[in-house]
Amino acid sequence: MNVMSGSFISHLPNAAQVWSAKAIAGIIVADGVVTNAELAVLRESISFLQDMDTINEIVTMVKNREKPTLEVLKTDRVIATKILMSLALVTLTDDKISQAETDYFNFIAGRLGFEHGIAKAVMSWGRDFIALNKRKQNIIKMGEDSTPVYISY
Repeated sequence: MNVMSGSFISHLPNAAQVWSAKAIAGIIVADGVVTNAELAVLRESISFLQDMDTINEIVTMVKNREKPTLEVLKTDRVIATKILMSLALVTLTDDKISQAETDYFNFIAGRLGFEHGIAKAVMSWGRDFIALNKRKQNIIKMGEDSTPVYISY
C-alpha cells in the first residue's frame, strides 16, 4: 500500500519530507517489531530524500530500534493534517496497533501541533479508510470472478 504517495511527499518542503520519514521510522520501531510491510513504507518514505547521510541515519535508527527525536514541525494546518492522516495509515500498516504505537502517534500529533482529540479522530478515520479499502477490494474481486450476465431492462 502506498501510504504516503509520491505526489504528496514530493510537494512537501525538504524539512517536512525529512521530518515525515523520521516520524515513519519512529512508528515502525515503536512496538519493537518491524514487519516487511512497514519496511516497504520506510523505503518509499526515504526514496524522496536527497541527503544520503539523513537516509543512513534513518535506516540505522530502524536497525537499532531507536525512535528519532522529532522537533516541532510548524507548517500549514492543512499540510499538517494530511501528514498526520498519512502517518495514521502507516501506524495501521500491519492491521494492529499496540499501546506503544498509540502513544508514539499521539506524540507525533503533538509535534504537529494537534491535541489528543484530533489524533484520536485521525486514527479512527485511518481504521475506517482501511476497512473501506478492504471492502472495495473484495467487491472488485467479486466482480472480477463473476460470470457476465447481460440483462436488458
